[in-house]
Amino acid sequence: MSDESVGLVRRIYETWNEQGPAAIRSMLAADVELHDAPEIPDAQEWRGRDAVVARLEAVTEAIGGGSVRFEGFSRRGDAVLVSMLWRLEGETSKAPLGEVFHLVEVVGGSIARIRVFLTESQALRA
Repeated sequence: MSDESVGLVRRIYETWNEQGPAAIRSMLAADVELHDAPEIPDAQEWRGRDAVVARLEAVTEAIGGGSVRFEGFSRRGDAVLVSMLWRLEGETSKAPLGEVFHLVEVVGGSIARIRVFLTESQALRA
């Protein structure tokens, strides 16, 4: 994992945050995987660009839209750890909806795998 991959993940996530999940479709590997946080009811794995984008859009809609404030992007072995705080659309309070962590793997200049965690300690143990 290179610093270049960390920068790539940052750019992709910033695009997603500004323009929505459909905007990153071409930045995902054809066989990309998305793994829901294990704690959520009916957690699943999603495979392929269309399925992953659809899942990201569904999650965004389910929590009321919004955006994230990125807390950090850092190398963790062969992955990039993305730390973020979700905020609801139009939220004016300073309290975020919740903290989320993604472990993102990059292969050949595209995101190949995203694993979602609700705590940093779980992400670091993965």
